Amino acid sequence: MTKKSSLIIFLLIYTHVLFSQGLVENPLTTNHVLVTKWNEMQAKGLSKTPSLYDTLSLGTKGILDDFSYDSSFPDTALWLDNYVFINRGYGKAPVTIGVATFDGLNEKGYPYNFLVSPTSSGQADFLTSKPIHLNLPASDSVYFSFYYQPQGLGNAPETNDSLVLEFRGIGAWKHVWAKKGTTLALNDSSWTLVMIPIKDTAFLKNGFQFRFRNYATLSGNLDHWNLDYVYLNKNRNKADTVFEDISFVYNSPSLIKTYTAIPWKHYSVADMKTDYSTTIRNNYSVVKNGSFKYNIYDASGTQVNTTYLGGSYNIDPYATAGLLNYAAFTAPSLNYIIPTLTDTTQYSIECIVNSTPDLYRKNDTLRHTQVFSNYYSYDDGSAETAFGLSTLNAQLAEKFTSNVADTLRCIDIYFNPVMTNANLYSFLLNVWSDNGGTPGSPIFTSADTLYPPQYAQAGQDHFVRYYLKQPVYLSASTFYIGFTQKTNQLLNVGVDKNINTQSKIFYNVTGSWNSSPNQGSLMMHPVFGSAADFVGIGEIKKDKNEFTIYPNPANDKLFIKSNSINQVQKISFTILDMCGRIIFENKTDISESIDISSLAEGVYFIRIVDGTSISTNKFIKVK
Repeated sequence: MTKKSSLIIFLLIYTHVLFSQGLVENPLTTNHVLVTKWNEMQAKGLSKTPSLYDTLSLGTKGILDDFSYDSSFPDTALWLDNYVFINRGYGKAPVTIGVATFDGLNEKGYPYNFLVSPTSSGQADFLTSKPIHLNLPASDSVYFSFYYQPQGLGNAPETNDSLVLEFRGIGAWKHVWAKKGTTLALNDSSWTLVMIPIKDTAFLKNGFQFRFRNYATLSGNLDHWNLDYVYLNKNRNKADTVFEDISFVYNSPSLIKTYTAIPWKHYSVADMKTDYSTTIRNNYSVVKNGSFKYNIYDASGTQVNTTYLGGSYNIDPYATAGLLNYAAFTAPSLNYIIPTLTDTTQYSIECIVNSTPDLYRKNDTLRHTQVFSNYYSYDDGSAETAFGLSTLNAQLAEKFTSNVADTLRCIDIYFNPVMTNANLYSFLLNVWSDNGGTPGSPIFTSADTLYPPQYAQAGQDHFVRYYLKQPVYLSASTFYIGFTQKTNQLLNVGVDKNINTQSKIFYNVTGSWNSSPNQGSLMMHPVFGSAADFVGIGEIKKDKNEFTIYPNPANDKLFIKSNSINQVQKISFTILDMCGRIIFENKTDISESIDISSLAEGVYFIRIVDGTSISTNKFIKVK
């Protein structure tokens, strides 16, 4: 089934019938990374627009961008707009680490048009160069080249979608090249190099520009094209298709076994990896001699290991030998073991591959930060897709194993809406024991407490923290966290496609548990700690001045009653959602009503403060 036919089905009331028998992989609606980055910049008063509309010169190395920099937005030194997503997650085996991804989202991470037909294809992202000094004779052999990849680890563009290249010298933009949408080739060398000579004197002018744009469904994070190694220079020819550049290909992994994060109290030296894998590619046509090293740093930035040096090695070209497999470079032993921890902390590792000469140095360094907080995770923190079930009482679970007894306090989940506002629906939180490799007996269920999916896409972290009403003490054991949905609508949980732990994912729609048929890591985290580690709505104590709220459930107004204080006295109140996040707060006379008409349907808490007295009550908002 294609992506667009799936989206049409989401709009129909028969979704649950069609998808009731399994775990469905769904495209994302938004890009939480861009949403977060954009809101962070707005809060800090920062701008992501070019500082100057200046004209670039080719120099000796030409104009080159391989998007290997650690940023969500294009480099303002080269580009005039912010619509594409610079990332290290959507490209499959990129030429060098990092790609520019075109989709149906704007620079803020939201769809260009939520209401557009899922079968339509409209003009979406732009990637426009700054003006370039190109007043050159045609005899200088000016060539423009780039690599492109449809889909990657994202969503495949359909045949009515496309990626387009345009040039402008004098006058209007001129169509130069285009490619219709298609699915990803099965092999990892599915990148296509495009070589375009620039001979037209209309382009060989100062102020020359080029731009890419795509046509896509404008209602979601869909129809992905990945772009890599955009290169413009003179003194080239049509055979200039290899680049003297050794590069990393993927982000460096976790320093610990099994997980990307582990609670600091649970960490032991046995959790540390004994070797550290990286992926390196020689993009040149001949053997290149290179070196490799890494350093490890503690939270203060102090180097804690003796610099690892992998020596010198002749690296075969990717075209003939594929990715480098020399263990001293790609799987070196770790020469430092993180000691037993006494508090939350972090360590970082910096890996550097080096060769001389090298066309582009920025893709030669990798950095990874290993956080030791209070949760377990398998994912890298970014979602490329989502998994969902559409059967009433269906269950989704993820497997974890702890070697330390501790108290489970919360479950962090990244929910992604597809086409419906699923926070109108609800689920029960669950914890299960292990039954020979699948979820077994229930250890915990939220029972009378129903939770709505929440979408933290307004500047907060994209994971939403759901507090267990009754914390669960777990012995050192294998356990499963997840939920039972009380709806037949898809409750989509984000999935990281760069790390595959599908063997840890289980679903139940017919009374028995099944392993996930889809690759990826489910973005649910068990959160541990003592009561002192958490200050939330679950820990607020009521005193003798307890207030009563009514009606409950409530539609548009909420009233407060107390026999302990004067009814005209001012009180402060705060309304919180089920995750403990503040929705709004204010002061009022106790005799006055509180307007809750703007709240979405769901369960909320109201915290009332009268001097030093605090009371917290739960209420339900209905239509």
